[in-house]
Amino acid sequence: MCNEKNSMTSVIIKIMSMVLLVIISPTHTYANASLHLDKIQLYDELKITNKDRRLFFENSSLNLSGLTLLSLLADLGIREHPILTQDEMAKIDATDKALTLELYHIASQSYGNQLKSAANNPADFRTALINDTLPTYIDSAMPQFNAVIRLRQAINKYKGINDIAWPALTDSFNPRLGQGHTEVKILRKKLITFNDLQTTSTSKHRLHIFDQSIINGLKHFQRRYGLKPTGRLNATTKNALNQNIDSRIHKLQVNLWRWLSLPRLPPTQYIMVNIPAFDLRLIDKGETLMEMKVIVGKPSNQTPIMITEVNSVTLNPTWTPTRNIINNDLLPLHHKNHTALKSLNFYLAKGYGANTLYQEIPPNLQEMLKQYRLVQRPGRNNALGNVRFNIKNNNAIFLHDTPTKYLFKHHNRALSHGCIRLEKSDDLLTTLGINQRKNNLGTKHLRLQQSLPVFITYQTAWIDNLGDINWRNDLYNKDKQSKASTIYKYTPETLANNQLVL
Repeated sequence: MCNEKNSMTSVIIKIMSMVLLVIISPTHTYANASLHLDKIQLYDELKITNKDRRLFFENSSLNLSGLTLLSLLADLGIREHPILTQDEMAKIDATDKALTLELYHIASQSYGNQLKSAANNPADFRTALINDTLPTYIDSAMPQFNAVIRLRQAINKYKGINDIAWPALTDSFNPRLGQGHTEVKILRKKLITFNDLQTTSTSKHRLHIFDQSIINGLKHFQRRYGLKPTGRLNATTKNALNQNIDSRIHKLQVNLWRWLSLPRLPPTQYIMVNIPAFDLRLIDKGETLMEMKVIVGKPSNQTPIMITEVNSVTLNPTWTPTRNIINNDLLPLHHKNHTALKSLNFYLAKGYGANTLYQEIPPNLQEMLKQYRLVQRPGRNNALGNVRFNIKNNNAIFLHDTPTKYLFKHHNRALSHGCIRLEKSDDLLTTLGINQRKNNLGTKHLRLQQSLPVFITYQTAWIDNLGDINWRNDLYNKDKQSKASTIYKYTPETLANNQLVL
């Protein structure tokens, strides 16, 4: 009777746990406190799976899983150091629970996912416990992209230089070639620390001279920052050089968090768009097959972060502008010149298919828009250019060609209403095996035989294949808004009091 009762209790616990997991499955990056409180019950089930043993301790010492997890938590900024405090070691049962919940939180991220959530689930956690592969599971909590490994290495490198003196360059410091100045030595040290200037044997006198080697070092630094490589110490470059190491570590950690939303295993082929870098890359088997400039949304019309896929292509598309674009751009243009929209191949349409009614642009356009929609015909003036790559999303966002190619010469290319304009749309078409007939202006919809994953990301810091850390301007102020270093943290004390703290 006792065994039967225990068995029934175990079944009830498992059923309740599974219901709980469905309810609390996160669909965004930072879950709220009430959801986290419910997750505490998850630990008991996982510990039962582990034969009632602690997950991250062997007797009173951290096991390999615990050491691996602490390293990851420190890289993400959840912990300052990958070492437990004396208090945590004195309360290892509560600490074991805290570590479990932090790992589950990390492994469950799914932000910007327009498809079925690829977030981890407790079944994976349990399987790792059963198969004694928890360290591997912890490593796989971070997506297995080479860029992630390089980013973690950069975080630890910067932590290693965090204690060095970092005096600021003054506003009045504006050196010229051949000029001697006391602050040149400070500038030289900064460039050497960042690997923009090679360490060479330089005489004590030469350390204070603003020479060609420093100009070359500044150019290298500016390229990594997405600045024009002038070699001049302008205000923007000086501010970047003065940024302290702590803030750089935080920025790297913020960007490491963003990788958590991507699939754990990279697809064989995928498109990666980096919004702050104004850049698109087609990746095949880990190698860049194609790279191009892109135009992204203005800060007032931000391009959203997405995990999605392109499943079809529209050749010679029509364009139906959004209500905001009509009100803010097209109607004012029409009021100035009633023939302007007609010259741009716009017309009015009502209904769909064979029942569509067409109307030329009348002077009373605003009144007619209560019944008709505004559409632009295919052609050289069409805002979508010659091709539109259709991606699954809820924001009416596309990758598309553009007739305004001159805009790709701009340094800051946050110019669109949210869609992503492509510099080399024809090259992407060719890579996908589609031949576009330039002499045929008829609209044609083509479904791809196999959907191609598309990751629209927001990376303000990353490490390239040469090992150089690249930094970009926080275009949409997302770094400042990020909670990467202030996420909900579990501690023995807060668990004991059934509370969570920031």
